Amino acid sequence: MTGRRRGLTILAVIVVAISILTTATLAALVITNYQHLGRLAKVVHLVNREYLEPVPFSTLVDGAMKGIVGSLNDPYSSYLDPEQYKQLFEQIQGSFTGIGVYVSKRDVNKLVVVSPIKGGPAERAGLRAGDVIVKVDGEDVADMDVDVAVSKIKGPEGSEVHLTIFREDGQGFHEMTIVREEVQIPVVTADFSEQDKRIGVIQISQFNKIAANEVDRALRRFKDEGAKGIILDLRDNPGGELDSAVDIASNFIPEGPVVHIVDRSEGTETAYSTRDYIGLPLVILINGGSASASEIVAGAVKDNGTGTLVGTKTFGKGIVQMVMELDGGAASS
Repeated sequence: MTGRRRGLTILAVIVVAISILTTATLAALVITNYQHLGRLAKVVHLVNREYLEPVPFSTLVDGAMKGIVGSLNDPYSSYLDPEQYKQLFEQIQGSFTGIGVYVSKRDVNKLVVVSPIKGGPAERAGLRAGDVIVKVDGEDVADMDVDVAVSKIKGPEGSEVHLTIFREDGQGFHEMTIVREEVQIPVVTADFSEQDKRIGVIQISQFNKIAANEVDRALRRFKDEGAKGIILDLRDNPGGELDSAVDIASNFIPEGPVVHIVDRSEGTETAYSTRDYIGLPLVILINGGSASASEIVAGAVKDNGTGTLVGTKTFGKGIVQMVMELDGGAASS
């Protein structure tokens, strides 16, 4: 019993020491950042007291959170308020109301069209991959978070949005007015080539929740009907979910790793194949609009030597993003 009491005493001392160390560390952080926190509190007080109209405290908090993420100066990181997160979720599910266009920040102050959705209002209006969106309804979007800019492009079905775009091929500025509508995302289309009925062609427009199952279905059909090769068309595919990319890539490489993800501490997480290798000759079509998950699939095939990449240089987004849900329906990515 005496030994047990001694052990408990030592444990209690360790716990107290850790508690003191933690408290001291937090205190040091607070002291170090006291001036910044004080200025933040003062700004909130001044807005509440001096601003022309009352502002809900929740609006100020949302603005602060947007500012925190925005201070990273990272075009792929953003704070999504509940409405913006809802719109992102709808897009992942396969439909949304807008003009039918995928955009990304090529650098911090350039909102670039990755690709218009085939058959959507943006494509019909003449918007092209590579176009730079400069203004939305007369408002400059260069310095906006990409999700804020997207929320301004989207809107109620039947309403209009006016875009000012810049074409970097020497054609200069263009003005476009596009009517918003409900856009159904054609995730996967698959059929035999018109030029050679022995070749199955699969075109993927986005790596969302249903894409992998649709690709599985297409490959089963091609094998059952005696296909001798596959063309996988990832042109103008802006990416999507990591799990979907891993599942789809798994059809085209032998059992093993699909992608290695390195985190901030240099730790590596590896995603492994989840499907049986189909074993047919493969060509993957890519271009400047092939981004993110598309690059994961193309890269896995290239690294394993199981197919040939044909096309032009891809978009170049070598980053895996996570969407982390927050309370109140918001999220951060």
